[in-house]
Amino acid sequence: MRRLFVCARYLALIVGLSLGTTGMFAQGRGGAGGGQPDPWPGLKHLLAVADVQSGFHHDSISHALATVEQIGRKANAYATMIRTDSQLITKGQIAGHGRYEGRGVNARTLDYYDAIFMLPSGFGTMSEQQKKELLAYVHDEGKGLIVGHATGVAFTDWPEFGEMVGGYMDSEFNANAKIIVEDPAFPGAMAFGGSTFMFNDQHPVFKAPYSRDKVHVIMRLDPDSLDAANRARRPDGDFAVVWAKEYGKGRVFNVGWGHPDSTWDDPHFQTMMLEGIKWAMGVTKADVTPRPFPGNTAKPQAANDKLPEGPGKGALLKVCSECHDVDQAVSMRLSEKDWKDLIGLMVDRGATGSDAELKSILAYLSTNFGPK
Repeated sequence: MRRLFVCARYLALIVGLSLGTTGMFAQGRGGAGGGQPDPWPGLKHLLAVADVQSGFHHDSISHALATVEQIGRKANAYATMIRTDSQLITKGQIAGHGRYEGRGVNARTLDYYDAIFMLPSGFGTMSEQQKKELLAYVHDEGKGLIVGHATGVAFTDWPEFGEMVGGYMDSEFNANAKIIVEDPAFPGAMAFGGSTFMFNDQHPVFKAPYSRDKVHVIMRLDPDSLDAANRARRPDGDFAVVWAKEYGKGRVFNVGWGHPDSTWDDPHFQTMMLEGIKWAMGVTKADVTPRPFPGNTAKPQAANDKLPEGPGKGALLKVCSECHDVDQAVSMRLSEKDWKDLIGLMVDRGATGSDAELKSILAYLSTNFGPK
């Protein structure tokens, strides 16, 4: 009889431990983690992830993560969990190993966070399931996503990510450029003190799926402040650098800047980031309806009509019109060296033409569109 009593108690203990472990895992799913109380009650929660295991390591990454954490803490706006891996981008429980085998590890997964700040590079380390859960987190659950410098070259093998963030990066360049604030009403857009300002950073140049039909541009570069070679990177003049967009029920804030530490130290930039993060979290509201490019929409005179006759004109119309209006090129006055550099850039970006055609184009432009 005593033996039966001991066995019964032993079996109950095993069952109790099993149920306790199951409960621990269940409590860890998305909540405070492992059944632990929320250490930041009443605050929004931000997950900051810079998984660059498979891509370029910017020197400013650590400072960027630390700055985003600090501006939220100082403003009492949100609490940040910083990670250099993508482990917490999941709905599943994080399983322990070693002494934590079979136990929860106090991991706060996606359900706990109101937004994610991402600084990825390369193809990333997320599983296909994690990718699905990240898309659903923003699109279906209405959460926020903030992305910074270099995101335009991340997950280029994952088209849905490009659609979510609004575009991939075609190229980039360093310059102290004039910035135009297209939407001064967006939270933080006027942090720099005016509708235009100068800003020195490594500026991105975006390509598809970037489209004015899909994103709400907040700031762009003024192409007139750029040298000819860099201005030619976007012949249409649409150098968007900061935008917002709705992705399903969620909100995406895309900032192309952040290459050097000095950007993150700029108090104006910090204010812009703080307000953009708060918008992505749903704390503040803004109209982010996509709008057309507000540049000159008047139909220019046909290039063929205003180009002077001469050797090279036909090659110019043939080669240059493959990717942009010829009017953009002939609106500039450059030295022969600058025209040569510009033609080289166009070839690097995919322009096709024989050596003879390119030489004739260089001679034509240098003769007819040299410095005044």
